[in-house]
Amino acid sequence: MLLEMHRVTTIFVFGVVIFLGMPSGNAGGGADYSVEVSQKFGRGALNVISSPLEIPCTMGSEVSERGAAGIATGLFKGLALFLRRALVGVTEIGTFVIPMEATLPPVCAKKPEPAVQT
Repeated sequence: MLLEMHRVTTIFVFGVVIFLGMPSGNAGGGADYSVEVSQKFGRGALNVISSPLEIPCTMGSEVSERGAAGIATGLFKGLALFLRRALVGVTEIGTFVIPMEATLPPVCAKKPEPAVQT
């Protein structure tokens, strides 16, 4: 009985999420909507899969900036960025029916060099 109620609740919630994520007639939906939704799902899956790479990338950049002291700071920053990327990825997968712009840069993306003023 409890399992059946849980199943009905899950189906209802899934239906509501899909209904709310559907484009309205005036929202410019159509092929663009399906492309945006699939891109968001793919982006979320990529974020989840690549999230462990945040740790070595952050450690490497911290070591190059701070020397040996960057190992510890890079590890902790990398763990925080790993968790952030994984949570954002799971959220994007869970809400892929609602189109949204990307919020995170790719893993190990180089920061732009500051412009030198002369």
